[in-house]
Amino acid sequence: MNNNRDNLALSFLTFSNQYLTLVENVARETVLHGNSWSIISDFVLEKEEYEKKTRWSDFSIIFPLLFNLFHGIELLIKGLILADSTETMKKGKHNLCILCDRFRLKYPEQKILNNFFDKYTNKESMPEILRNFMIENKLDANILYEELRYPSPNFDLIRNYSSLKYQDKEGVPFFKDLADDIDSVLRESVKMYYCL
Repeated sequence: MNNNRDNLALSFLTFSNQYLTLVENVARETVLHGNSWSIISDFVLEKEEYEKKTRWSDFSIIFPLLFNLFHGIELLIKGLILADSTETMKKGKHNLCILCDRFRLKYPEQKILNNFFDKYTNKESMPEILRNFMIENKLDANILYEELRYPSPNFDLIRNYSSLKYQDKEGVPFFKDLADDIDSVLRESVKMYYCL
């Protein structure tokens, strides 16, 4: 590999690490704070106090959290593919399903990474919260990432985002699994990179 190609791959992986670490940290905070959106109190809470108690709840963080998750996955796959000097990558391609398939074909032995990519980009194996959102909005996994960029990607139809929010205690396992999955994936991707 030439130095520029090495630096390019490492840059993608560094960015991916930061996006995914952000997602992991936010998910852990959501778990720590119980993902509450309704607060029971003996007195009426001031707006600032309510916002403080719910700052890590899914209704406050779910859209950027998921967008950063999918962006981190995209960067991770591209970085690991770019680490092989025989591979090419076209600019502007954001189809995660195609990228996941490409990674799986190139690195079928990478079980931890492939399972992670499959879990968060394949409708059949997705966590229920994501699968329900896709079913409710008649979405294909190929465009889920795009649907989280704007409230109305085509400036016409507004999706129903309610199934992603207000999960309260029932949503905590999703965030715990996500944080744990990212921890495993980051460790595995570093090992993989150093073995390439």
